Amino acid sequence: MKVVVNSARPPDAAAEQRQRLRGLKAPQAELLRRAMRLVNEGDRLMAGQALYTLKLQAGEHPEVLRWSGLWHAGQGEWEAAARCLSQSVELRPGDFTVWLQLAAAHNHAAHFELALQALLAAAPLAAGAEQCLALSMECDRQGHVEQALAAAEGALAREPGHPLALLQRARCFKAVGQAAAAAADCRALIARGQWLAQAWFTLVDLKTVALLEGELAQMQRLAAEVDRHGQPTEEALLLGFALGKALEDAGRHDDAFAALAAANRLARAKHPWDVSRFTAKVNAVQAAFVAQSLTAAQAQGAEVIFLVGLPRSGTTLVEQVLASHSRVEGSSELPYLQNVIDEESARRGQPFPAWVALASAEDWSRMGQRYLHLSERWRAKRPVSTDKLPSNWLLAGAALAMLPGARVIDCRRDAVETCWSCYKQLFGPDQVGFTYSFEALAAYWHDYERLGRFWAGRHPDQYRLQLYEALVAEPATQIRELLSFCGLAFEPGCLDFHQAQRAIRTPSALQVRQPLLRPSTPAAGYGSLLAPLRALLQPSTVVSPLDSGG
Repeated sequence: MKVVVNSARPPDAAAEQRQRLRGLKAPQAELLRRAMRLVNEGDRLMAGQALYTLKLQAGEHPEVLRWSGLWHAGQGEWEAAARCLSQSVELRPGDFTVWLQLAAAHNHAAHFELALQALLAAAPLAAGAEQCLALSMECDRQGHVEQALAAAEGALAREPGHPLALLQRARCFKAVGQAAAAAADCRALIARGQWLAQAWFTLVDLKTVALLEGELAQMQRLAAEVDRHGQPTEEALLLGFALGKALEDAGRHDDAFAALAAANRLARAKHPWDVSRFTAKVNAVQAAFVAQSLTAAQAQGAEVIFLVGLPRSGTTLVEQVLASHSRVEGSSELPYLQNVIDEESARRGQPFPAWVALASAEDWSRMGQRYLHLSERWRAKRPVSTDKLPSNWLLAGAALAMLPGARVIDCRRDAVETCWSCYKQLFGPDQVGFTYSFEALAAYWHDYERLGRFWAGRHPDQYRLQLYEALVAEPATQIRELLSFCGLAFEPGCLDFHQAQRAIRTPSALQVRQPLLRPSTPAAGYGSLLAPLRALLQPSTVVSPLDSGG
């Protein structure tokens, strides 16, 4: 399905608001303006009271319905939000903004077909670069990368050189495997002197595109200027991680280490990580499942394959192999397992894993059905889907209790290489705060490794440790074993996984489109600089009392 956008100019903001409020009496319009301010300020209680009054007086007005929907969305009440926004757009079918908001509400409510229909309805109504860009970003969030790319193209057709649209198009190009086009957009921004830190970071983060002569020096000059002038931390962060990767590629390991250490210090200040608290959480999960023996009352879940591990451990590579099979859809990183756990925790009024011992077989079946419902869009074309959210290693026991027919593949790579690769990567906000110090990385690795052994001991037929180094060294043997574990017949196309045409939205998006040549061991070039990390990653001499329960 192609996204087509129009060429109309966006309306003036003040004129648009007057148009939206037309039909309300003056006191009602003023009350709605007050409700809008309260919603935007986060005062949900007072905003709700104002909107309740307005619904009694003018409950059929499209703008009252729209803001009622936004209020429900702010409460996480997505079904109610979708109902209000649907009523609003019925009254104003030409309203781009409401269609886009409705698409987001439907997506959160797991109405995926309705969400896509709303996006397609919004597309021809987009007026101006900003609306096209908003459409592209929402399509991207919902996993419709081709539509996101088309909308980004629409933004640039309206406003050539729009910096955010160029960055967004580069992101989409990367996801669909067009590395040269993504690099060209980054270099266009650099040539114009626009959004330089973001452009350099995006260019280097492609990982498969070499810098041109003089570009490393150009990036170093910019980083020095940012440092001299005390630019915002975000710019220093982006440039620091980009510079570290570029210096490593140039073989300047001492300089790369210094740049990455400085960047990680900034990242730690923004994203602190409580090592002890996380370890206590892992211990609580293991303890809860030591005694737990119930699974779903019905056999279900054979259509789902979970891929877990640390970031940069090979999860994207394994998914690319599986997605090359005619029966498997590679769904990338899905939030649904955590969503189901969170919903159950809210229903019980207890955090996970406190309620695990209280869950019946019927409860696990209900949660499994909920997961299957949330993820069913990914099995519309192929009967089996992957779920590649690395952090699901913590929830693997819950996943197998809900879906006893599912498979979990724990993707492992050399501990030092994995942790160093994480340390070099700037991840999205609030995602992986443990990656910004050697101490936190090592503690996280030990927690992950220990719980993985526990899951493997409890579920030997459903939990597979997949070693990255073995997959690279013996791809034919390992891929056959991997497919057999997943209950899939061998297909030769899985050996040519790098040729599979699919959107990939992770840092490894372009790397997994290349054939396997040899194991990647960049940490080896740093010698004694990584001695502290190697020491921290040595097997712990302390044995958890919980280990005996597996």
